[in-house]
Amino acid sequence: MPTVFQPDFRMPSTAPHPSAHATPITAEDTQDYFTEVAVDYSAWSPSYNMHFGFWRAGLNPLRREGMLVEMNRAVGRALRLDEMQPAAGQRRCVIDMGCGAGATARTLVGDDVSLCAVTVTNVPVQNRIAARLDAAAGVADRVAHIEADYTRTGLPAAQADGAWAVESACYAEGTAKADFVREAARLLKPGARLVVVDGFLLRRNPGRIAHWLHRLWADSWAVPTLATRDDFIAALHDHGFGDIEFKSLRWRVAPSALHIPVLATRFTLAELWKARGKLSPWRRKHIVASYCALALGMFWRDFDYAMVTATRNS
Repeated sequence: MPTVFQPDFRMPSTAPHPSAHATPITAEDTQDYFTEVAVDYSAWSPSYNMHFGFWRAGLNPLRREGMLVEMNRAVGRALRLDEMQPAAGQRRCVIDMGCGAGATARTLVGDDVSLCAVTVTNVPVQNRIAARLDAAAGVADRVAHIEADYTRTGLPAAQADGAWAVESACYAEGTAKADFVREAARLLKPGARLVVVDGFLLRRNPGRIAHWLHRLWADSWAVPTLATRDDFIAALHDHGFGDIEFKSLRWRVAPSALHIPVLATRFTLAELWKARGKLSPWRRKHIVASYCALALGMFWRDFDYAMVTATRNS
């Protein structure tokens, strides 16, 4: 039986800039990855919450789905939508930039009947899954899913009352994610907020082992590179955002991250059995990245998982 784990475990003798790589990840790689592993994400969350969870007092750390949904609600709270007053007879509208199967939007519009959402992904199968789940949740009339590049959505400018990216901004190019930030600034009304929840590199030149783990994780999950904290914050300033806050969620997501070893091992064995030991390359890499994510979180000087909030200036 062939092994699932087939990465190159040799570490480079030096640690180059984190975006430097012999075979850069492309947008086509990302589309292929999410298409191949679309159904695999249901093992993490039947509702397709494709992110880590947010633990708070009162939540059972052994119940992953509750923490995943709480992350959606943490995003909703950070948007401060009550501060955005819609015109008479209109609903507030928000945008999910890189929505996966739309779980965050589904939670927020389900909690607030005055809200509608537009989600953006360039992976058609994710929109098909999202439409099915929207119908089951009774929110299909208030969520629209479009297939587009979230750095060039084609949506009208300055119309959104809020926007977010949960573990999706990392798929934009560069350590500043400038194209993503530029489009978010274009879409948001003055005074509206952007919320980004993701992993971040804390140094432009991380340590040797952290750099190697970052590259192994990124290549396995079809991510060009994580954003570097300072570069990302600078891009927000450059594109008209203020009131910027970088808030570590390291301890908030730790309880859900600790679900990875048991879940990933059980999933691997089950899928290998069903596939008679033959998994597609991206499905193998998906499993590798799951373990790498937990290991990368141990390098506190080099990496953090954080929520970044910013307000579109007038």
